[in-house]
Order: sequence, then structure tokens, then C-alpha cells
Amino acid sequence: MEKTASQIQKERIEEIEHRASQLLDKCNTVTLASINENGYPRICAISKIRSNGFKEIYFITSKRSKYNGKMTHFENNPKASVCYFFEGDSVSLIGNIEIIKDTELQSQLWRESDRRFFSKGIEDPKFRLLRFRTIEATFWIEGKFRTCKY
Repeated sequence: MEKTASQIQKERIEEIEHRASQLLDKCNTVTLASINENGYPRICAISKIRSNGFKEIYFITSKRSKYNGKMTHFENNPKASVCYFFEGDSVSLIGNIEIIKDTELQSQLWRESDRRFFSKGIEDPKFRLLRFRTIEATFWIEGKFRTCKY
């Protein structure tokens, strides 16, 4: 029995999503964009702590300034974008940031190497754990382009 156009389309989407997740596994550093106090995007390079595919990505960062910086941006506006690339393939994600206050999850994702920034570990008043959740993804993988909403 031949596959329907809908089945073929679904398989193609599943394949590019799988490859996007594999691509993210190869990337330790990604870019993360916030919206600043003047409504402009602000992009920074940041280490990925953990990911569940490309739909959920965790970051550790610092709350250093009460006037600007990504933490202030996310406190005021959770809209964010993540981009990552490897060997000519790339993925651009749009979604929202959530500031995670669950100490159990913070402890699970804590890396001792972060103690150089946060001497008191997760108890450090500047320590922040962020979770990015994808609502839209644009893929450019192996010469194939696709945008999907979630």
C-alpha cells in the first residue's frame, strides 16, 4: 500500500526534527536572544546545560544587573530565540523562557564547574536556571528547509 501525501509529509517532518535534535547534541554553545528594555533583540552566546530534543533547552545564567541584561529582559518579557549550527546545518527556534525556581531541578542540573561564577552554588543569589520551550522552529539541515509550529 502506498503512503499518502500526509504520511510522507509527517515522515519528512519527523526526520528533520530528529536531525535537529542530533545537531543540538553536537553543540555545547548556542545563541540566545532576549528582548531588551527598548524592544530590540539582544543576542548572546551561552552554554547549553541540557536539552530534551530541540523543544526544551536549559541554561544557567546570572542575575547581575537590575537594569539590563538577559535576566532582566526575561523577567520583563519571556519571548526568546535560540539558534545553533554545526557544519553548515542550522536551526533557529522561537519560544519562551521560564525562570526555574525548583531547587531539586536546579540541583540536578548544577555543574561544579559553574562554582567559579556562583561560589555558593544554587544558593548564590545571582544564580538562575532557565528553561526555553520552542513554539516555532526553522530548520536548514542537509539542504532541506522547513518551518514548523508547535
